[in-house]
Amino acid sequence: MTDADAGATLAAAVAYVRRGWSVIPIRAGEKRPLVAWQPYQHLAAGEAQVRDWFRRWPAANVGIVTGAVSGLVVLDIDPGHGGADSLARLARRHGALPRTIEASTGGGGRHVYCAHPGRHLGNRAGLLPGIDLRGDGGMVVAPPSLHPSGRRYAWRPGQAPDDVVLA
Repeated sequence: MTDADAGATLAAAVAYVRRGWSVIPIRAGEKRPLVAWQPYQHLAAGEAQVRDWFRRWPAANVGIVTGAVSGLVVLDIDPGHGGADSLARLARRHGALPRTIEASTGGGGRHVYCAHPGRHLGNRAGLLPGIDLRGDGGMVVAPPSLHPSGRRYAWRPGQAPDDVVLA
């Protein structure tokens, strides 16, 4: 990882904290937290703590804790396990997803960010084939993190946090 990559990751982590999202450091090139993250499911770390983590582990990925603590739920769509087909079936039945914040994962999937409904909404793996829900007690890896494939997570054009409001 270059100094520029580490700087971009730190800047992204701080920007997410400033949005009110609960941020945690994730092992470089992985999806496992570097810290015991259960406390951050209820109370977000402050900016100083996040800066300390990403200075301590400059190659770390950025994790965002989902659920009420961040005001987020995320649909994790994995086309390799049928997620694109499941999403297409849902769209035919209920209409297309509204425009919202969305990231491309380094593994070819999508993370569709939505506003938390204000009541408990837990995680659910296999909501439909290739679609998982990350809610209270969950987390996602966020841009510009490095996926085990060697590719980076990235905000989809026009769907970064500053481009669109949460659906």
